[in-house]
Amino acid sequence: MQPITPTSPVQGIIFDFGSTLSITRVAWPVIIAEGAAAIAAWLRQAGLTLPDDFAEQWAAALRRANRHGDTEGIEFSAETVLAELLAAQGHDYFSADRLMAATDCYFTVEDGLRVPAPGAVDLLAALKLAGYRVGILSNTPGGRWVQRWIDSHGFRPYVDIVVTSDMLGIRKPRPEIFLAILKQLGLREPRRAVMVGDTLAHDIAGAQALGMRTVLVALPEDQGFVVPTADGQIMPIARPPVAADVCPDAEIHALADLIPLLERWQRDGR
Repeated sequence: MQPITPTSPVQGIIFDFGSTLSITRVAWPVIIAEGAAAIAAWLRQAGLTLPDDFAEQWAAALRRANRHGDTEGIEFSAETVLAELLAAQGHDYFSADRLMAATDCYFTVEDGLRVPAPGAVDLLAALKLAGYRVGILSNTPGGRWVQRWIDSHGFRPYVDIVVTSDMLGIRKPRPEIFLAILKQLGLREPRRAVMVGDTLAHDIAGAQALGMRTVLVALPEDQGFVVPTADGQIMPIARPPVAADVCPDAEIHALADLIPLLERWQRDGR
């Protein structure tokens, strides 16, 4: 990859986290169910008396928070969601440290089910070597876990900043969260940044509204948004709705394909 210069039209790359730089080996419903069982077991071991269906209640609370986030553009941390759920059942005395320990138990289940996307570390290293400013921008109620995952899988040396929605209390596609990471990357002109992500409604629509270039990622190795049916077929999980006029500048099916795309944009001077 050719090094960039101060006059290069593209100066920074912002990546989504899930289904972009990382992929899962199983579908999201499986991850949520296993994590919900783990957090319920941890809370019971901590001495709480919980209803038999607490794991299902926790999963439902997360889904409600996610739907609310999509409609209102706000993000609640997993600790906030858990505290409200426990308080509704009469457990309003849980400390912040214990809330974090409990949600850590939930997210840790994902450690064994999420891996770097093929070529992710090599791509990040090449971008950094070429002089790009590199950021990660993720919608998640579990930002502390995302930060630890990035550290443990070797991403951190090649990334300038990681912003998660629970840090700011707002979600993509709201412009404020994109502007926040652009500012931290020192990119005053959105048109000189590229957003790379897997979700039209969150990644592409939000970035395009600010004038950023956009690249939609569809990695065939990712199993997060597909589920097997009873007859052995594969059924995609519905994504958030998006306006008909939202269209990425490019679409790739392997992270390595971003490099020739960037080099063409730099060469064309646009």
